[in-house]
Amino acid sequence: AVWVFAPRAGPSRPALAAEPGAMASEPPASTRRRGGLDVTFLVAADTHVGFAAKEHGANGALRDPVNEPADSDRLNARQIDDMNSMPGKALPPEIGGAVGTPRGVLIAGDLTEDGTPWQWRHFVAWYGHKGGDGRLRFPVFEGHGNHDKHHSWHTLDRIRERHGGTRYAFDWDDLRVICLGEAPDEGGLASLEADLVSVGKDRPVVIYLHFALRGPYSTKNWFGDGRYRADLARVLFGYNVVAIFHGHYHASGRYQWEGIDVYNVGSTKHDQWSFGVVRISDTRLSFASWHWGKREWEFWHDKPINGDRGEEKAGGPRSD
Repeated sequence: AVWVFAPRAGPSRPALAAEPGAMASEPPASTRRRGGLDVTFLVAADTHVGFAAKEHGANGALRDPVNEPADSDRLNARQIDDMNSMPGKALPPEIGGAVGTPRGVLIAGDLTEDGTPWQWRHFVAWYGHKGGDGRLRFPVFEGHGNHDKHHSWHTLDRIRERHGGTRYAFDWDDLRVICLGEAPDEGGLASLEADLVSVGKDRPVVIYLHFALRGPYSTKNWFGDGRYRADLARVLFGYNVVAIFHGHYHASGRYQWEGIDVYNVGSTKHDQWSFGVVRISDTRLSFASWHWGKREWEFWHDKPINGDRGEEKAGGPRSD
């Protein structure tokens, strides 16, 4: 099912062309699962740092977003505070247990409103990089979105400095995590294919990118209107892709694309204020959407993976 929450309309700006380039991949530790997997992480998107905000404060000096926050800063601060408080929080009873300490936070694009240098500085002030160097306690693994290219390549260059590329891949134990940035173009698809070959078909893989794969806002962009989605489906076929996460559409929900479960996470902009809490073990994947505006779990999905024959469960006020 696709859940539709229409964001308030805003001005549209032309984006720069798709960025070519290979993926910066940390070599996979193994092509086979070694067992003992138990990884918790958070997924967010569309932080839009800098919307409804200015570079300078009331006195004309450069503004410190933490000590002189604007509207968008206050919203990101609320999201981060809830992220920081997640460890130990009871999960929905249908999933059971409590949230573990996140290994990191994946952010699926539109980090900034326009990609200006000052907005990137403010993003770092809030979200940091390694964990604890901003307001957020956990390491950040960000990808870019279309808004991050409005001004220049500045934000993309900073992502390259932090992660080796705007598209990159790394291991969390047996889990392979792949960031595709805004979306994969020819170079991104070729690098993704090479990385999946090196990982093999046994290990579980999660992918995050900015653009939607179906439903609202999945077209009228360079990725959705061309052949790239079909090429992405071809590249992923046969691999153990257990989840895809994306942003762009300021909503929250779950759907299937080419047989893969896809989770759309919310935004600090507009009013779908949510992020995802994910736990992946040797046999199961659970996703729970936390709405930090309402301070409640809005939906959840728990399923067997890696060939396990366990029960699939879904629930919540907005579950299908």
